[in-house]
Amino acid sequence: MTKTSEEMKVLVEDFIKITNINYEDQTEKVREKSKMIEWQFRVGTNVIISKNTNRADRIHLNVNMRFPPEDSKLLIIKNPSFSKAIMGISEICTTCGIGHQWIKSGEIIAGLAIFSHVDEENLDRVTFHNVWDNVARVSGHVQKILRTNFSSFSSQTNSSDETIDKSMYG
Repeated sequence: MTKTSEEMKVLVEDFIKITNINYEDQTEKVREKSKMIEWQFRVGTNVIISKNTNRADRIHLNVNMRFPPEDSKLLIIKNPSFSKAIMGISEICTTCGIGHQWIKSGEIIAGLAIFSHVDEENLDRVTFHNVWDNVARVSGHVQKILRTNFSSFSSQTNSSDETIDKSMYG
């Protein structure tokens, strides 16, 4: 049986509650700015779980990494370390079936979004948490790749954030 958007929202909120991680229903806030989002939760400091209006059949899980200005200065195409990091990040994301997108602010790279989705027909607790764990795991690998390629790269990009470090089951 097909789940409605509201049924998916209730399920997702129940799945989030299991983790004991602080979360906020941002649906009203987001709707004021965009009609593209049906509902959205912010979990911890950097995880966004949302349902877009243009996709009735899935929910999206995103880990948004923001880089401090001193790190963003290192992230330029002419920097060989950045080119190497891009290749490593692309490889781990492709291998794990996770999407990624660099976030630009003007001409600088201000962050990186790591994301995946769960189809409505597969939306159950285990599938949801497996996808979330996979996105979080890849995000951790991405941070390691960045710190390996840039000795002065800050670990401030959420390395101690409970939404990254905490497994969904313990």
